[in-house]
Amino acid sequence: MSTRLKQITESKWMDVVGVTTVLGASIALGFHKTVIAGLPIGILSTVGAAVSMMGTRWATKRKNWGNAVGVVTSVNSAIVDYFLGNKAAFLTYPVSLIGNALSFFVWSRKGDRIPRTLDRYYFAVAGGAFALAFGLNYIGFTGFLQHGIAEEDLSKFWVTALITGITFSGTLNMPRMYADTWVFWLVYNSLKLYQNILFGNVAFVAKYVFYLVNAVMAWRVWHFVRKTEPSA
Repeated sequence: MSTRLKQITESKWMDVVGVTTVLGASIALGFHKTVIAGLPIGILSTVGAAVSMMGTRWATKRKNWGNAVGVVTSVNSAIVDYFLGNKAAFLTYPVSLIGNALSFFVWSRKGDRIPRTLDRYYFAVAGGAFALAFGLNYIGFTGFLQHGIAEEDLSKFWVTALITGITFSGTLNMPRMYADTWVFWLVYNSLKLYQNILFGNVAFVAKYVFYLVNAVMAWRVWHFVRKTEPSA
């Protein structure tokens, strides 16, 4: 069963399904036509979600191109999220960009790319990631500490801060290729669904529905690889 699941998870047709899901939902619902403050946010979201989808699929297959794509899509996602209501986007996304760049550098030096089990280092990084996430989001949602968080932004702040913490935990731990990182991405994808429903981002809602399925499969496959493929 695990061997078959690995074949399905790492197949090219799964890539096609993912990209088609995002593009189909966005175009069918007309979200690609969305313009905010003169910017084609709908197009940026749709294209960014499709490219990000391929980045995640490559990372699932332990291909380093996924980390390179993550660097580029962090910029696009920051712009989209900011104009859709994430007031801390330009403070938090640079951390994700740095994490993806670090993963690209470390993975490029690894010959086997065999996932590992959790250790103390993972939880230390995760703890620091959550503290950083809540701090940066608080700064962003208070206008760089110039005022309190607006009542209408409270739900966005808590959801976004929690999501950011999970994102930082996953991204900053990805260089070491922990198999259980996918559990955090599973929770992350669930929260991102709720966040993008709040923000009204149809393209990203479709993307995270697919990501939920991908995260479950990737978690199982990475553990299978960890147990069955010898390290170099």
